[in-house]
Amino acid sequence: MPIWTSPPQLVALAVFYAQAQAHPEMLSDAVFLENVKNAHWPTNCWNYAEASFAIIAPACLLRPHLTAELIACPIDAMIAGGLEDAGQVIAIGLGCTTREAPYVVPSEEGRRWLRQVWPGLGEMAGAVFRARLLLALADDDDDE
Repeated sequence: MPIWTSPPQLVALAVFYAQAQAHPEMLSDAVFLENVKNAHWPTNCWNYAEASFAIIAPACLLRPHLTAELIACPIDAMIAGGLEDAGQVIAIGLGCTTREAPYVVPSEEGRRWLRQVWPGLGEMAGAVFRARLLLALADDDDDE
């Protein structure tokens, strides 16, 4: 599991992931999702998306049935950053594994998930992207 040394929320998340791996039956999906989502911090949209992929990749590995909900985190950031093409979502996630100086370094498990599993999730990522984009557009309409 990840071995982050900073920032503090990622250090705590790494400990949480180790506990979730060792004792998965002790943590409900709701507690699991809450811990993963709470590890995110405010930053610009594109750094957030990159950090989010590093954060959620181990979570998707530990609880694959939560993947659609977890990938909404980086997808929301991409939409906020102006992405309008669902076809780019997979490539952006893969890019997080090849950056020379990533905003947040993915763990080895996370990097492996992003390289091996993520490319096969195009249909899911597209569906989540379209649903989240509709929500974002509806929120914009409500603000007017």
